[in-house]
Amino acid sequence: MKFLKSYPFLSATFIQAVLAFVMAAGWFHPTAGQTGAIEAAAAAVLAVLVAPHVKETVVPLALGAVTAIGTLLVAFKVPHVSVAEVSTFVAALTALLGIQGHSAVTNKLLDAGRRL
Repeated sequence: MKFLKSYPFLSATFIQAVLAFVMAAGWFHPTAGQTGAIEAAAAAVLAVLVAPHVKETVVPLALGAVTAIGTLLVAFKVPHVSVAEVSTFVAALTALLGIQGHSAVTNKLLDAGRRL
């Protein structure tokens, strides 16, 4: 639990990547549109959950929106896309934006510990 509070951006990125893996693994049988909707909703919810834990609240919200919109565009606008392709896109986008987001924000919990 301390890791989740100390590194909320990385935790959210990990959760999104695990969700993408589960969807791509074929354990469930949703359509590409359903996969896109689930993963876009998860990106939005995780961004809202991360925002209160960092000083720069715009960064996780903006990156969550980019992930959600990108996921929906791939899921609904690319013809003949598969569930695995949507999930792979989400995993790659999440990894890229997650690393950039983690380095762009200041965690409130860690910052408070440094000032003590």
